Amino acid sequence: MKLNSYGKINLFLDIKGKLENGYHALKTVMQSIDIYDEIILTPIKENKIIIECSDPSIPINENNTCCKAAILLKKTYDISTGIYIDIIKKIPAGAGMAGGSSNAAAVIKGLNELWKLNLSQEEMCGIGAQVGADVPFCLLGGTCLAEGIGDKVTVLNDFLWNNILLVKPEFSISTAFVYKNLDPKYYNSYADNKMLLHISLKNYMSAANCLSNTLEKVVEKFHPEIKDIKRLLIDLGAVSSIMTGSGSTVFALFKDNDSLNKAYQIASNIYPFTFKTKASKYGVKFID
Repeated sequence: MKLNSYGKINLFLDIKGKLENGYHALKTVMQSIDIYDEIILTPIKENKIIIECSDPSIPINENNTCCKAAILLKKTYDISTGIYIDIIKKIPAGAGMAGGSSNAAAVIKGLNELWKLNLSQEEMCGIGAQVGADVPFCLLGGTCLAEGIGDKVTVLNDFLWNNILLVKPEFSISTAFVYKNLDPKYYNSYADNKMLLHISLKNYMSAANCLSNTLEKVVEKFHPEIKDIKRLLIDLGAVSSIMTGSGSTVFALFKDNDSLNKAYQIASNIYPFTFKTKASKYGVKFID
């Protein structure tokens, strides 16, 4: 069985405060994009989980999100057979694009079919939330509001945008590091943001002008290059530009394909990990 697991960007991300359990409460609008990893699931008779990955920097032990998802399903539903999981990576790691979360979502959806678990979307999201806060969104895909620690997900009108440029600088950054260095004075920085209103009205250009990310304030202090990338993309004609999630990827929205292609030609000569993409309605998609 083959599935595509799609990456995401955060169109809007505001931190509301810190919870007693140490996690942060947030409000974010997440958008699936048309960059995906391939997940190939092959049942095996042995009662074990075997993982291979095209990216040698990704762990293939119990720290891998796919492994965590498979272990959780096996234990919860008393599955005595095994699974071979092959991960073909295209989503950059450490980029704030939910690559690991979307991989886990694909494993949950795929194993639900292979192991005939007949889980509902809600039940799969419950399993996913135990693996990672972004996994429920990745199971749903499209355009969603995520609240709580990111695990309370509401589907929104699709944000239709075809001309998106991603720039991944050479450095990656740990989500835990970013939250550890988040100053409480930044909480509720964007409480009055109108992103949700504009998406509900399908006013995409107005929504594009509401891009906001509290975590960007943290990352820019340690990596001023984020500001440089945003400035470059705006100078190249972007409607707006912002860092996604906890970084390090910066994305920009362009009005049309011509301006996107011109910006790509210049940006890709400076930053090798530059990608053209578009909004996607899928978080996970069955291929065969």
